[in-house]
Amino acid sequence: MAESERTDRCFFLAPGSSFDAPELAPEDAEHLRRVLRARAGDRVTAFDGRGGRAELVVRALERRELVLALDGVPRFEPEPGAPGAALEWLEIAAPLPRGARAEELVDRLVQLGVARLVPLGAERTQGDRESLSPARRERLRRIGRAAAKQSRRAWELELADELEFAAWLGAGARVACFLADPGAPRTLLDALAELPREPRGTRARPLALVFGPEGGFTDGELEIARAAGAIDVALGPHVLRIETAAEAAAASVVQARWEPAR
Repeated sequence: MAESERTDRCFFLAPGSSFDAPELAPEDAEHLRRVLRARAGDRVTAFDGRGGRAELVVRALERRELVLALDGVPRFEPEPGAPGAALEWLEIAAPLPRGARAEELVDRLVQLGVARLVPLGAERTQGDRESLSPARRERLRRIGRAAAKQSRRAWELELADELEFAAWLGAGARVACFLADPGAPRTLLDALAELPREPRGTRARPLALVFGPEGGFTDGELEIARAAGAIDVALGPHVLRIETAAEAAAASVVQARWEPAR
């Protein structure tokens, strides 16, 4: 493997580690050591999942363990929605689709820059709750980390605890809450055009997108949502799967609200 290829590899620090005394997450250390066959002098990029990134150098492999050291000065990106951040805090609430579809959803939302995903319980939610077991959460976390490394994203996607729809609606203030509805009289792009540029979505007051289960929200749930200030928006002429709707809406918001560096 060429040296230029090695320096482009990205990994996550282990929980509790720091750039001053870096240790990689166990699965990343194993991948670097056994699959990529790291050697002393190799350089990699490490993320802490909270906006920090730094270049590390492999000093040695001692007793099958990597010895890493900071190479240069770490850089830190503002949290989404904070001053100087390219993206605001975008939160998506939706029932998790089954199987690999949920993994694909997490992968693409990470790439798009969504800050938080809330698994949503609704009256017509299908399937069982095994998809939210600890093992399933860990699998989705790893999918999210892989997507973050691929897309060079310094902030991890937050995967929240599951909330029932009514509880999520009452969880706090939002800059705006757009509810996907194929029968809505206006499009998401029209609604975004009417949304002021400031304030931007933040952790405390996110810009939110909410999607119903495959059977749709009940009339009662829609009434509660509209009473809470949710705005019905259409994403197109067809009924979309949860993951397709969430990805299309997130991409629209990013394009409409992204503030590229000048």
